[in-house]
Amino acid sequence: MRPLAYAAVGLLASFLVTACESASNVDDTGKAGSKVKVENPTGDCVAFDSGARPGYHEPGDTTWLPDCKNPLRREYWRVFATTPETAYIMPRPDGDPGLEAACTNEEHPLYTVVQYYALCQPASSAEAVARINSIYPKDALAVTHELHSRLRFVANDAGIAPSPIPSDILDACALHSNDDEPELAAICEREADRLGSGNDIGFAYEGPGAVALAKRLNELYGIPLD
Repeated sequence: MRPLAYAAVGLLASFLVTACESASNVDDTGKAGSKVKVENPTGDCVAFDSGARPGYHEPGDTTWLPDCKNPLRREYWRVFATTPETAYIMPRPDGDPGLEAACTNEEHPLYTVVQYYALCQPASSAEAVARINSIYPKDALAVTHELHSRLRFVANDAGIAPSPIPSDILDACALHSNDDEPELAAICEREADRLGSGNDIGFAYEGPGAVALAKRLNELYGIPLD
């Protein structure tokens, strides 16, 4: 079974920072290393590497299919084809609040899709997980497109929602100087040390540093703020 997780903390991975050759999906670049050959149903943009992310996910021999029409600068949810007809989404989307409109409105274009794959609540069985991880690539990309259209990082009492991906934290930290934000600087240093050491210990994101980090993540993704 493929590695599964929400974008929580603590998954080991070897990595390359990833990218899509598309104006609407800007990431870092690398070399492609995928083995599964599958046509991208969203267009002809190219994933330049495996789609692995440090300290989070290693896709192995699956193929990253970027959303060529992604409304944001990068992808939080990524689609990986396991065969030409099946794919999984990382992090898994089941139960995500971003699908509420699709789950509750029968007129929504994705209503049938989210119901069929049981995405409206967290998977509660191995069978449900298997179903979610065998989603048709076109459907998977439609789901991630919907999620990205509603994505916004928010700091709350429980931390940051959705949970930030380690490599995103480092990229957000590098957007500006952190000299005037010592709490954020401490988070950035802590995350860099963790990834550099290879430890998979998870961290909490709290206080003023979490608020500043959520703001930076929204900027990194190009998410419009009120």
